[in-house]
Amino acid sequence: MTTRRIHTSNGDLPPLSLPPGALAKTDQRHRYDVGDEPPAIEPIEHRIRLDFMAGGPIRRSHLLDQHNPWTTDPGESGPDPWREAGRSKPAGLLYAEASCRRTLAEERRYYDRFEANHSADLDDVPAFLAHRLQVCRNAEDPRAALEDEQARRERWYSTIIPWMNLYHVLKRSSYGSLLPPSVTSGADIDELTEQNAFVGMIVVDDGADIRAVAREYGVPGRFVVHESDLSSSAVECAPLPSDFGIDLPAPLLVGKFASGSQYPLLPWSDGLVCSCPYKHDRPWRILCKHELLAAVVAGNEDSIFLPVTRGLDVPHRARRFVNPAIASRHTPRTESRSRR
Repeated sequence: MTTRRIHTSNGDLPPLSLPPGALAKTDQRHRYDVGDEPPAIEPIEHRIRLDFMAGGPIRRSHLLDQHNPWTTDPGESGPDPWREAGRSKPAGLLYAEASCRRTLAEERRYYDRFEANHSADLDDVPAFLAHRLQVCRNAEDPRAALEDEQARRERWYSTIIPWMNLYHVLKRSSYGSLLPPSVTSGADIDELTEQNAFVGMIVVDDGADIRAVAREYGVPGRFVVHESDLSSSAVECAPLPSDFGIDLPAPLLVGKFASGSQYPLLPWSDGLVCSCPYKHDRPWRILCKHELLAAVVAGNEDSIFLPVTRGLDVPHRARRFVNPAIASRHTPRTESRSRR
């Protein structure tokens, strides 16, 4: 059931009609269901986006030539890949790794509270962890289940996010594919967004007449797109807007990337989610190369809202990349230094 219809300020585009799952957790009219809805954006995802926003542009020289998380073990590999390659880590990655360590430490209070009282309220717990704690509550041995869950969550923060996700994205064959060929030492944001545009578009169902929709709303036809023409339609695991319960036609921000793909950024929980298969093929991944690019661009704007670099002026909710409450509280930093 649609619970939000968001109109543009001048009313010249169709409203953005969003399902309950596209609301922030603070909206008490909706209780997120882990089993039936796409994954909520975890707090650590917002923090890592803010970390890369603060870290500035990522140079090609920052990127790894190779990194295969499936054939190496971080516990046995010795120095990290950047040290082994004689390169400097991007500042955003340093902030992100520190955020993982701090968030892991902060979440211990949830386990302590649950251990003291298995019936403890879970409303302030991140959505997926709250679901897992509920599973622990119903287990035959809640204490043993809690220990297993705590170990699983620790591995996610300490190994899976950095080693298997962030390092994997920060390769020349991944994020590097979005950099213009001329970018060597630094990345000019204007050139970056010329090669990778965030386009305001009207996404319509496959039966809609593009020219008729363009006439109805007085917009150029090139900014109206059938849902099936989005790159996410070609891969089963990659969601389309309608898969997330977003009513069509919908004014959305669509990334048109240097790699040749075009993926809509879907309003979900309290931010945006890229619809590319990399993000959705493995639910433990919290960042794809397109979201990393979005973080770099948003950081240049000094805003939690992504810019429309081409096309239609879509609603702010279609551009809000980061949870504003988390943005107001989070300070990207390493253990020894803060960035303000």
